[in-house]
Amino acid sequence: MNTNDLEHIDCPICEQDMAEPLFDKDSLSVVICKRCRLRYVNPRVNRQTLETAYTETYYPPDKVERIRTDNMEWLQMSERLTELEKQHRSRGRLLDVGCGIGTFLHLAREQGWEPHGIDPSKSGSAFAQEKYKLDVQCADIFAAAFPTAYFDAIVLYHVLEHIFELNPFLSELRRVLKPETGTLVIEVPNGESLQSRLQKADWPYVHPRDHLYYFSPRSLPKLLRKHGFDVVTLGKPKRVSPTVGLRFVLRQAATAALVRFHLGTVIRVYAS
Repeated sequence: MNTNDLEHIDCPICEQDMAEPLFDKDSLSVVICKRCRLRYVNPRVNRQTLETAYTETYYPPDKVERIRTDNMEWLQMSERLTELEKQHRSRGRLLDVGCGIGTFLHLAREQGWEPHGIDPSKSGSAFAQEKYKLDVQCADIFAAAFPTAYFDAIVLYHVLEHIFELNPFLSELRRVLKPETGTLVIEVPNGESLQSRLQKADWPYVHPRDHLYYFSPRSLPKLLRKHGFDVVTLGKPKRVSPTVGLRFVLRQAATAALVRFHLGTVIRVYAS
């Protein structure tokens, strides 16, 4: 990889360079901050290189069709919506950041939410607009320029690990979320999961070209509290399946046990 395509960063939580190396993969290094224990890629691919890929090639037609017709996709989005509604009981104005082709927003609208979405992918946002008739912008959170205290809920599912400038980004989410009653939902891969600890660089979620951070149940709440989210609750994401048999029941129970001890594959947090 050309060194001109790389940029060096400080830890986004501590805003200092106090990291030590963990492992290398794909010619990039994953490090861990000695102070807050956040794992992140450093140096990393520069913004222009990565954002071009998101905009132009992230949702090719075959990927769109695969997502649209995948039962697991719809089940996963339904599980996420059910859990959101347990945390935020009154439906209102909902923003999905990184909404992709609009699956989650489509389901949320059917349940009475007012859906809005943003996504950097031209093809993904176009599909959401044309197929589901959703209010989706091909933009980032800053270009969208939403009013202050506008949304009742904001969701980010497997998005935050891709964001270049975490601190300005989270400050903007805080601005556009209702301050007293709003709910922020973030789901990311768990960098301290049992699978991550065992597999290290071979963990399937480790692709450091675009997964820039590997949050944990400790580091993600620290980052959110830094931006005024004083109440941060760890959720309990559930395993889903289109078929229910003994094997699924056993795997679901195993997943629930790992989640209980903060060792599950993903972290989901609710913040306000």
